[in-house]
Amino acid sequence: MSESGSDIKTKTVSGLFYRFMERILAQLISTVVSIVLARILMPEEYGVIALVTVLITLCNVFVTDGLGNALIQRKDADETDFSTCFWAGFGLSVVLYAILFFCAPLLARFYEKPILTSIIRVMGIRLIVASMNSVQHAYVSKHMQFRKFFYSTLIGTVISSVVGIYLAYRGAGVWALVAQYMTNSVCDTFVLLITIKWKPRLLFSWQRFKKFFAYAWKLFVSGFLNHFYSEVRTLIIAKKYSDSDLAFYNKGYSFPSLIIGNINTSINGVIFPVLAFSNEKKEEMKRIVKRGFKTASYIIFPLLLGFAAVAETFVEVVLTDKWMECAVFIQIFCISDLLSPMNSIASNVMRAVGRSDLVLKNNIIIKVIGFGFILMSVRFGVFWIAISTVAATFVATVVNNLPLKSMIGYSIKEEFIDVLPYLLLSVVMSVLVWCVGFLNIPKVLLLLFQVLVGMGVYVGISELFKLEQYQYLKKSIAEKLRKR
Repeated sequence: MSESGSDIKTKTVSGLFYRFMERILAQLISTVVSIVLARILMPEEYGVIALVTVLITLCNVFVTDGLGNALIQRKDADETDFSTCFWAGFGLSVVLYAILFFCAPLLARFYEKPILTSIIRVMGIRLIVASMNSVQHAYVSKHMQFRKFFYSTLIGTVISSVVGIYLAYRGAGVWALVAQYMTNSVCDTFVLLITIKWKPRLLFSWQRFKKFFAYAWKLFVSGFLNHFYSEVRTLIIAKKYSDSDLAFYNKGYSFPSLIIGNINTSINGVIFPVLAFSNEKKEEMKRIVKRGFKTASYIIFPLLLGFAAVAETFVEVVLTDKWMECAVFIQIFCISDLLSPMNSIASNVMRAVGRSDLVLKNNIIIKVIGFGFILMSVRFGVFWIAISTVAATFVATVVNNLPLKSMIGYSIKEEFIDVLPYLLLSVVMSVLVWCVGFLNIPKVLLLLFQVLVGMGVYVGISELFKLEQYQYLKKSIAEKLRKR
């Protein structure tokens, strides 16, 4: 049965509400836990985990990317389709884990870190857990039951945080981070297992798998290129520089990534199934994408530019002086991530209309150019390796968004005009916050005052000039609260 436009709008607003609440709460808890652990553990311990996480993430692409999107994109996916994708992903995850298990000693010797062998073998188990989780996420997204994400993520984040902090205080060192990582994945999957209707059944159709794979293999390759490209800097730094260098780089990357990753996940997790449902209605897709661009920009621009303005104060107060070298990396990655929403949403448009081939083609172009930036920067040090991400993000934005004009009639010029007011307002706000940072007051009070000034200026100007997206978000949140 087809759904009306009002039904889709209601589900979209509801989905965004729960996805935002899920990601915001998860981000707050994760940030607090990350800060506590950073104060207990040494940068070198974080450097080891950063390297292993990259290796697991690269393998995880083949388990989580592609088949889940294929299920969402297919409008009439049934029980056989879901079970087929589950067993295909499960089989692949077992093979990948076996490869990791036997290659772990080789990787440990290559990076001259013996402890990597046991850590890789433990953290690699997440691949098998993720094979179920990816199909669960596809089911929840396809049926737009985003409240399920809220509960599973919140429970997993809380339990894993308690485990990680407890073990860190007991002197477990790097294994506290391993335990936190694994507990989060297992809890998330278990909660979804008991809260959604879908369960894997002994069903498999080779014919249907071939159809899914024809769509998904391009996303596998594209996803691997994305993750490998984003993490290759970490692999290079781990080999060429010290564990401390890697830790400062990774920590500088992780805080902006918490902001951009959580908000992007919220918006994209809702927009992709909505776009897939409306993939034959060009004007409707354009309306959805425009709203997605504006919403993401209004929220992300002030968070990232404001964070860049308070980075040094934040590190000194929250992480302590031993992490001070990561402040400059926080600032670089805040700038680099500004255009990320435009890239993500553009990619979702291509996936929704079934153009996984174009996703792959664009990614190849972007990565070839990006690798060139990396090669040029690597000999100059970790700072310039980070700087290269800014140039690479600009190139990616142009390449990814050019096809939108022919697909849905949305040009890059129109996109820029839509988000420009929020960019200018965020720049003004961040400059004022940065100037406040010169006040000679205790650092804790200074950080609090900078945050309050930033919030006051941004919301105040939004209210004064009745900015469109501010009014839209205020109205949507008010309606949602009234219904509850």
